[in-house]
Amino acid sequence: MRIASTLLFVLSALILCAVGYVLLVADPRFSIYVLVGDDAGYYFAIARNFCLGYGPSFDRLHETNGFNPLLTALLIGTFKLFVHDLSLVGCYRAGILLTFLANLGSLALLLRLVSGFMDPQVFVGGVRRLAFAATAIFFTGFIALKSNYGMDATLVIPVGLAYLDRVRRHGLVPGGRGAALADGSLLGLLFLARVDSLPFLAAAFALMAVLALRNRALWGPIVGRGLVILAFVAPYLVWSARHFGSWLPVSARLKSQFPAFDIPASMDIVLHSSLNPADQASFALAFAIALSTAVWFFRALRRHHPADLLADPQLAVIALLTAYLLMRFTYMAMFSRLDVQGSYGILAHAYNLIMAIVLAGVFAKRRTSGDTLGRRGIAQLACCLIVFVSAVLMVGKVRVLIRNWGTTEAGGRGDELALSRAIHAKTQPDDVIYGGAFGLVGFFADRAWINGDGVANSYEYQRVLERGDIEHYLAENHVTHLVFLRMPGMPPAGGQIPMEVRSEINGRVNRYSVADTATVLEWRSHRNRGSTVCLACYSAPTR
Repeated sequence: MRIASTLLFVLSALILCAVGYVLLVADPRFSIYVLVGDDAGYYFAIARNFCLGYGPSFDRLHETNGFNPLLTALLIGTFKLFVHDLSLVGCYRAGILLTFLANLGSLALLLRLVSGFMDPQVFVGGVRRLAFAATAIFFTGFIALKSNYGMDATLVIPVGLAYLDRVRRHGLVPGGRGAALADGSLLGLLFLARVDSLPFLAAAFALMAVLALRNRALWGPIVGRGLVILAFVAPYLVWSARHFGSWLPVSARLKSQFPAFDIPASMDIVLHSSLNPADQASFALAFAIALSTAVWFFRALRRHHPADLLADPQLAVIALLTAYLLMRFTYMAMFSRLDVQGSYGILAHAYNLIMAIVLAGVFAKRRTSGDTLGRRGIAQLACCLIVFVSAVLMVGKVRVLIRNWGTTEAGGRGDELALSRAIHAKTQPDDVIYGGAFGLVGFFADRAWINGDGVANSYEYQRVLERGDIEHYLAENHVTHLVFLRMPGMPPAGGQIPMEVRSEINGRVNRYSVADTATVLEWRSHRNRGSTVCLACYSAPTR
């Protein structure tokens, strides 16, 4: 067992070293999209443009609130401190390093959190080491291989785990100003890491309120935590409301159709967007476990006051994660509109792991009362199951990585960095590009680039689309080039390539066109099953 644990720890270290090499040493074309998500380009560009004096802007023309603020603020600080020339590759590496270190911190926090859920009568000696090793390989073989580097999910994990570990060690509402400051700071940072973490905060305060109903002295510490959170989030909320008319980032508004809901359409988005099969399976498992756990809690209320249950720090952590995930997944199932990514419920993976350890301990004690060897055997079996699932997920991801690397030619097909440089070479410094979802390409192109799908734009852009005034908008912003995808079997009609852009908020479709002869660059891409990325000169029609 010691040998198996050692091998798993060594394998975990090798995986992290390999990931670090690909991210921080190898040519960026090997990490773009396979380990670094496209949305990272929005964060990198906004932070770099801020350092260049353009303010929080992706296109260098308009301010945007289409980002979560914590990662953006950290990137701005990192670029200013460590990338003095603000070079593209330098900013890319610095941003990747920041999120890579956050992932390493997440692993340490996960090991610490999981240790608190290992039953001391079951997970002892070699079995305990094996459980730690299984946790490490689960994280490195599954979570650490996700294309989340440069993105906000890498901050949600450590901040969320840090708060959960505090609850595990001290309970939901420990007394003292220091505890209120620490808890409130972590919850405030979690909200700033991803605004859609709001259900986590709601679950935490709801459970705290249950305790306060039994003990009124807890209301003071709870209010204290709320004030600390307010101090963290108020500057962002006020800035966003004053500049954009809403505290909610436009990207979040685009992704959600709340309060209107269409469950079949929403579930179709969940199942057929950026959420890969492994995340879908993990989220489904987490939702099933959360439902079962909620049923157990409600049954336990027949014999116990809810405050008595939540007074147990371990049960408080489980109740918090259960309530949060039920709210998060229910919201996703009802209100998803544009795209669903694995980062939307990233803490679900940690929840599955924790519950596997908890259930293994409970099952072992119930089935093998007084049988130490039997208990250890069940615990070993649970650890082996975690390792097996991790291995399957890891092999699947590695196969995807190898396939993508094998088809990524330097300066050719799949090399999006070379595509960005080609766009840069075909345009001039004062040119303005307009195009849809091109985060990393837009960052590396290093030009004024208006984000066409609106994710890194503003509410004003959505109002332009609502008026059907896209051509006037392009003319007003002196757009000189369009970037678009030409799909296979989509020939130009009469020498004109039809274009359209749709506002997801109001549903209005704006149509315009560009001459096929204006195309100055075509680049075969991995995007959308081998489409061609085109760059075309554009001149808005005169009125």
